[in-house]
Amino acid sequence: MRIHMVGGFLGSGKTTAISQAAKILVGRNKRVGIITNDQGKHLVDTAFYRAQDFPALEVTGGCFCCNFNDLSEQIEKIAKEYNPDILFAESVGSCADIVATVVKPLQEIRNDLGEAASYSVFVDVRLLERFLEGSEMPFSEDVSYIFAKQIEEASNLIINKIDLMDEERVSKAAAMAGERYPRAVIVLQNSLDEKNVEAWLELIEGKALPTDLPSLEIDYDRYASGEQEMAWVDSHYAIEVEEDRGLKRLAGMVIEIVHRIDQIQHVKGHLKFQIEGNGRNAKVSVPTLHESDDAFEKEVGLRISNLGKGKLQLWINALIVGNVERLQATINEIMFAPSADSTIKIEELESFTRVPGYPKPTYRIN
Repeated sequence: MRIHMVGGFLGSGKTTAISQAAKILVGRNKRVGIITNDQGKHLVDTAFYRAQDFPALEVTGGCFCCNFNDLSEQIEKIAKEYNPDILFAESVGSCADIVATVVKPLQEIRNDLGEAASYSVFVDVRLLERFLEGSEMPFSEDVSYIFAKQIEEASNLIINKIDLMDEERVSKAAAMAGERYPRAVIVLQNSLDEKNVEAWLELIEGKALPTDLPSLEIDYDRYASGEQEMAWVDSHYAIEVEEDRGLKRLAGMVIEIVHRIDQIQHVKGHLKFQIEGNGRNAKVSVPTLHESDDAFEKEVGLRISNLGKGKLQLWINALIVGNVERLQATINEIMFAPSADSTIKIEELESFTRVPGYPKPTYRIN
């Protein structure tokens, strides 16, 4: 089993790329497994992968590095139950120092689990441009420190979302990245484009990961400070919709959560919504630099209306730079706002909040 580690900042497009890659590999008669990871508890990404019939397990409540034994157990479990040829392990977007704390332990301590075949770091080209040009980032210096360290340790640097920037600026950003990080293999990618993802697959499937990767020089106090500015709220709801206008109200709730978080000036790490029912699913992802507009609102409405009436389930993963209690209160206020509309009933099944503690890796190999 070949294990492909995938890292990179929140909202950089890791999940979209892995989903596309998994579809391509299944089309080549390969068995694919996925392990997701988050500081939270109810992972939208896991539900998203499973809705596409991909075997997906998860490591929750902290990063791979601080839960390496849990990661090892999940790898063993997915190998036993599904016997994948290829396994993608998608790290939480707030995590850095993956080489020393995950890749090397897989190579040197738990090489019985499979071959640690690649390590790719995804980055949104718009954030990369700001960072390399020294422009203002949308989050604090300590959070930006995590972003910088993730890129610094990349074996493969996947500059993603190039469809959201003109070609000249993309080329300039890639050239600057090549000068700053000469050791990294740089790939320009739009993960919505199958041909782009095929090129990434050819890269990671076509060579072995070196066993002499350098471990990152990182200040864990700054790393911890950056993570502790972040707040996670994960919620899971059972929803019963009796009429079409109930679907419109549900879409309005999703849109209102996005708007309200912008209004209270929280910086979005990511907002993810997964709604399932009637054998269908709809996912809405809102990354850091997203700006709501009419097109976004119409798309949300269309995706949710396509689910149809009946019994639905909704998962929300909200990660912001800001106050966790205020974030949770905002979501609850919108989900349970008084209404004369009796065509939609909502029950909260579970809710979870977390502010990360000081990172304490299970292993760290220099």
